[in-house]
Amino acid sequence: MAQGSPPCTHHGRLIQPASPAEDRLHSEITLNDRPLRFPQPHLHPRMPPTIVLILIAVFVIIVLAHGYRMLTALFVLRSLPSGDTDTPSSIIDGESVALTGELTVEEPVETAAAAVKDADRPVGAYLWQGRFSDNSNSDLTIEDWGWERQHWHTFASGIEWGRFGVDAGSQTVRIDPSWLRTALDAERLKQLEIGGINKHDRLSVYLWDSWYTYVRNRIEHRSFRRFAGYVQRQNDEIDLNRYLLEARPLLEDDEVSVCGEIQVDQGEPVLRGTDDVPLLLSDKGFDGHRRWLKRRVLRKAAFITGLLVVAASLWFGVYIPLGVLIVGWLLYGAYNFVQDAGTFLEWIRS
Repeated sequence: MAQGSPPCTHHGRLIQPASPAEDRLHSEITLNDRPLRFPQPHLHPRMPPTIVLILIAVFVIIVLAHGYRMLTALFVLRSLPSGDTDTPSSIIDGESVALTGELTVEEPVETAAAAVKDADRPVGAYLWQGRFSDNSNSDLTIEDWGWERQHWHTFASGIEWGRFGVDAGSQTVRIDPSWLRTALDAERLKQLEIGGINKHDRLSVYLWDSWYTYVRNRIEHRSFRRFAGYVQRQNDEIDLNRYLLEARPLLEDDEVSVCGEIQVDQGEPVLRGTDDVPLLLSDKGFDGHRRWLKRRVLRKAAFITGLLVVAASLWFGVYIPLGVLIVGWLLYGAYNFVQDAGTFLEWIRS
């Protein structure tokens, strides 16, 4: 109150200004002689409901799995040599080398005829994946309906090879892809058992989808019936014609780019992979392999970022991003349903 100003009155009663000490002591305000209390602010944020915490945990697990895959892709990107790498003048044991040249085949793959239709050249190696369809419990087979009209799920993947190498100019360097099979726990086709409970784990990484290989020049779709006597069946009632093998072959004279560590076996240089120097194999060159990897890394980063945004918004009680995710998933499912219905109707008309 300004000095010399008249005191405040209310209905003739003198109102004394409150001292700072009195302001600190009183925590109530009266309104018409009734106390008005204000709620005390929360010092800690309220925990989300249990179901929301479970959703957040699921998103975090998916992010960690895909984050690990993205880190592996970045490791492969760093290991890829530049596109203008020159063939080394000499091959030294224990040295990491990158080679680009024509594929040479000394002994083709044992199952080449079954995996590659009408191959005009020897098959040195092929990546493969075994798949089963949604209609595997019906009477429809691959020949009845066609592989392109069915939804397939991968249950196994691996690589088969003969004795093959790459022409390094002055000499041929043999390629041993066994590290790929070991590093990714890939199945041997001869030990594959068809039927029963098929493995279908979306978080697992099959050799077919690994970052270490980029083989795209040719793809084959073959019924497992052509591998009868080579693969194993759980029982005699299993119809191999309901299972599909997809193969990406490497044929003699194909230009390949391969990177790994040289190991000399009885005077013969062999290119292998190790934990420090992975074996990288491509039929599109190192530049093609690199461009593909960069695109996949960007997609992984966008996917991970989106899931993290949804998880963080759930923690703070904002459900709009989750709703957008659910709507997008439903639209994607509806699109696939319409596509499948159209394909089925087309098959009926034919």
